[in-house]
Amino acid sequence: MTVDIATSTIVAQAFDFMEKAEISSFGDESSEAAKAAQVYPRARDMVLEHYDWSAARTFASLPEATAVAQDPDLPVGYVLPTDCLILRSVRSRDVWRQDGRFIRAMQAGGLDILYTRRIEVEAELPAFLQTAIASQMAVLLSPKFVGSRTKRADLRVELNDLLMAAKRHDSHSASGHAIDAAMPDGDWVCEARL
Repeated sequence: MTVDIATSTIVAQAFDFMEKAEISSFGDESSEAAKAAQVYPRARDMVLEHYDWSAARTFASLPEATAVAQDPDLPVGYVLPTDCLILRSVRSRDVWRQDGRFIRAMQAGGLDILYTRRIEVEAELPAFLQTAIASQMAVLLSPKFVGSRTKRADLRVELNDLLMAAKRHDSHSASGHAIDAAMPDGDWVCEARL
C-alpha cells in the first residue's frame, strides 16, 4: 500500500525534522517527493524491526508447507506470513532454523510463532512509532536534503532519543515474568531502565 503524502503525518513530520518545506504528494515530480516515496517503506520497516513493539507483535499458527525444499536434518518446512518483518520466537521444543522466508524444523503438524508484522496503514501506528518513523525517515533523507553535518548528526541523536522514549512507553505491554516456568522472571531494574 502506498502512503498518500498529502495526508501522511509521518512524511510531513520527517520534513519538519529536517527543517524543510513539506512536499504535497508522492505524485510530485520533485526529487523530494521521489526520494520520500523510496525511503518511507524502508524507514517504517527499520523502526518496526528495531524492537518488539506491542502494536506490531502478532501470533500465528503455521501449517506445514509441502513446497519447501527438504533439508534432511530438518525435514518439515513452514512458510512465514507475507507480513512478517522479523521472527521473534518459535514455540517448539524441537530444533528449528530460519532460512529466509522459511522455517525448517523437526516438529510436524504445525508451528506457533510470534513475529513483528509490517503495518502499512499509518493510522494503525501509535503516535510514538509514527514520530520514530518520521525521525528515521529524516535520517535517511538527510544526506540528500540537509547540507549541515551538524544537523545530520543531531537528527541521528534525536532518532536514538525517540526510539528510547518509544521503548519506555511500550515497555509495560506484557507481564514482567516469563511464560515458560523454566525461565527466570524479568529483572525489574532492567525493565525500569527501558
